[in-house]
Amino acid sequence: FYRCFWLIRIIPNLLYIDPGDKVTTKTQTQHPFGELLAQYRARKPGLTQTRLAELAGYDQAILVRMGQGKKDLTGPSGRERVVRLIEILADQTALTTLDEANALLLAADMPSLFERQPNEARLIERLARLQPGHRVRRTNLPAPLTSFIGRAQEIAEVRRLLNTTRLLTLTGAGGSGKTRLAQRVASDVLLHYSEGVWYAELAALTDPILIADAVARVLGLVATDRPAHDQVLGYLRERHVLLVLDNCEHLIEAVAEFAFALLRACPRVTILTTSREALNVEGEALWRVPPMQPDEAGQLFVERAVAVRSEAPLSVHDETIAHICQRLDGMPLAIELAAARLQSLGLSDIAARLDDRFSLLTGGRRGALPRHQTLRALIDWSYDALSEPEKSVFRRLGVFVGGWELEQAEQVVSDDTVSTSQVLLLLTGLVSKSLVVMNAHDGNLRYRYLETIHEYALQRLRNAGELDAIQSQHAEACLHLTEQSVQWLHGTHQKAWLRRLESEYPNLQAAMAWCLELGGNALIGCRIVGALFHFWYIASGHHNDAQKWTRLAKTALTQDMPPSVQAWVLLDEEWFCGDIDTAEERGLRIYDLFVQAGDTIHAVVAKWVIARAVFYAKRDYPVALRLHEECVNEARALGADWELRFSLEGLGECLRFAQHDPTRAEATYSEAMALAKAAGDTDTYARDLGYYISGFAMERLQFEESMSYAEEALVLAQQLDDAQTAHHMRCVIAQNLQYLGRTEAAINLLASCEAFALEQMHIHSRIVPKVIRAKIALAQHEYEHAHALLAESLHMRLATARPGEFLRGAHNTVDAMSALAAAEGQALRAAHLRGIADGMFAMNHHYRWANLEWEFAPYIAQARADLGEAAYAAAYAEGRAMTPEQAIAYALSLGDVSPGNEEIKKTGD
Repeated sequence: FYRCFWLIRIIPNLLYIDPGDKVTTKTQTQHPFGELLAQYRARKPGLTQTRLAELAGYDQAILVRMGQGKKDLTGPSGRERVVRLIEILADQTALTTLDEANALLLAADMPSLFERQPNEARLIERLARLQPGHRVRRTNLPAPLTSFIGRAQEIAEVRRLLNTTRLLTLTGAGGSGKTRLAQRVASDVLLHYSEGVWYAELAALTDPILIADAVARVLGLVATDRPAHDQVLGYLRERHVLLVLDNCEHLIEAVAEFAFALLRACPRVTILTTSREALNVEGEALWRVPPMQPDEAGQLFVERAVAVRSEAPLSVHDETIAHICQRLDGMPLAIELAAARLQSLGLSDIAARLDDRFSLLTGGRRGALPRHQTLRALIDWSYDALSEPEKSVFRRLGVFVGGWELEQAEQVVSDDTVSTSQVLLLLTGLVSKSLVVMNAHDGNLRYRYLETIHEYALQRLRNAGELDAIQSQHAEACLHLTEQSVQWLHGTHQKAWLRRLESEYPNLQAAMAWCLELGGNALIGCRIVGALFHFWYIASGHHNDAQKWTRLAKTALTQDMPPSVQAWVLLDEEWFCGDIDTAEERGLRIYDLFVQAGDTIHAVVAKWVIARAVFYAKRDYPVALRLHEECVNEARALGADWELRFSLEGLGECLRFAQHDPTRAEATYSEAMALAKAAGDTDTYARDLGYYISGFAMERLQFEESMSYAEEALVLAQQLDDAQTAHHMRCVIAQNLQYLGRTEAAINLLASCEAFALEQMHIHSRIVPKVIRAKIALAQHEYEHAHALLAESLHMRLATARPGEFLRGAHNTVDAMSALAAAEGQALRAAHLRGIADGMFAMNHHYRWANLEWEFAPYIAQARADLGEAAYAAAYAEGRAMTPEQAIAYALSLGDVSPGNEEIKKTGD
């Protein structure tokens, strides 16, 4: 805008050429900078190009290239050369105004002097004095005593807004840096206002009547009988001024009236205010000052820390400094107060004491405002200005962790003194006063405290003696939310409710902790844990939390609690913590409890638990099949949609691994998937499609089809933020890429899978990508690499398996080890490992999929040929008969060594 403005002003003068001027005509290839420079030189007889170069101390060739717009105009050195030419032209009176100087810079495609570098300030003042009728700009802005750190984006945005509005208010919590930002921006735009920038600090005022007097003083107006308000309006009526009104919140209504009157009477005045709440007048633009960026916050801490302890070797990349700044919400004042504590504490001490930050962050500089000398005083200033209902709501909201929505706030903070209908209005007031942060997400408004404000509110709640009562109401609100969610988590609203529960999860954890760990209300705690079964079942990333809270709830259960509450807690225990060997007994207990509660629908789920126990622990496959079929039939009869889909999955598993009937199993999974799609149950649909239907296609060696199913399931899992399913789908895609010969793509995808699992998931999730990568290494004859990957995956399996189950799930790893041994010419070891793998498949009720038979067939055929059928069969049988301990030890051993049959070894040799 300003570049266009100055070009518009100067171009008409530049286009006029006096007929008597003997300026040499330039070709059309002449750069605009060269044309303008030639016109300026022509004003001073004898100021030839040679003379100008001599005065500037340049080689004439440099001046020629600059006139042609060559490289000498680029970079910092280019600007220095242009500024030097401006100085020479001013000395020779060939250039006499700021407008002309800026025109030359703009012609060189450089920022004007209004966007000056510090070393150009004197040149600006000099040109300002040369310009006829032009006064040097004046200001009373205080000189900064410390450096201003970062905030480049914020400065640019505030400057942009000042060009579009005449009243701009910077809001934000106390200590967020509003004042320093306003002062910095005002200093930067000083030359944009012909009558200057004037700064009025209002924090010390207690009487609204004195606002006009304070502004009159900074403008230098002499007191008269005329009211100060009228004096200010009269003085500024035609003047082009930026007026900065700092710290307005305690006089907000009076400042709003004064600013509105000033803007109406003085059309060339712009006002920049800082306040913890908006003025709420017509034409006001509001801009909330954000926390500092992490790197800027670290830089601020280090610079202020060095000022008090110069010998301290500090780095902006220090993790402890980053942690301190993050805990302090990136608030500049809090960071400065923390840095000042380095006079007596170390970094780790400061970090450790942040839980009691109001005792820690004291002792600010004496010259600062009293409310800026301690962190508590800073927030006390805002709290004391609240009405009594606002204070009640403010401190009660401190019970929330991680934020809240309006519905939860209304349930938790209302009582006889604050009605539910008042909460919205009072909450809106806290937002406007910068005590509460409001964000829009997925169409919903969500509120939160900065961590420092949250701790202060919680202390106020505790001091008011209301903590237990509000925690109880908070727990009841969390219970209401979780029980409400159950009906929505398996249908078209699944995604929205998963995200809502994810947002509220810190609150749910806080409520369970109060109920189950602090002795608040065991019944409510157990009900919340039971209601979270469906969320934990879908949101696989919370498995460890599910185990923790389930165990606590199980401990808190009593026989006098309702049967349904007991049943849900026991179902949580079975699903997230249970041992398969005791599952049948637990399933029977859950079934009885649901029947007592009259809940025939969830009794179906309990029967599924029994069927699964019979299948895995007893291995009574006919009974298991019958129970699974009963679950399906009962769910159909009851019209229990999710329970039907759930039961169909269990039946499909039984048909696949016990009956070895993949055709019927696939049909069963397909029905579950179709029902899930019709119901909008994206979780079940994605799981059936990705884990099962894709797997059947892979077994049929239809790798493109399998990959297509997995890719669709991956997209759906990502929509649900289901990290576990998404990770597994990437592994399935990588496996198909390997089979299709797209090795490089498979390797790249596996690398990202393992990196993601390493960063965000359980160690167990790294095993599958390692095994697939090992098989690629095997195919590429990188045997040492393959062996290292397989051994590492087996060690991971050992580290994560429960006692008595350390071989469960390791069959694919040992199967690949068998093929690797065959490829290395260790036929005896290959036969042993093949026997071990088949024993594992049987123990885990699995069979070797057709794609694995196809993949490893050449290796096993080679081992058979090397050993001979009889020796191979004997070695295979020996491996199959090994105990789990022998099998693990042998799989992790190196070389072709038999654990106990030297005769087979000799025959093999």
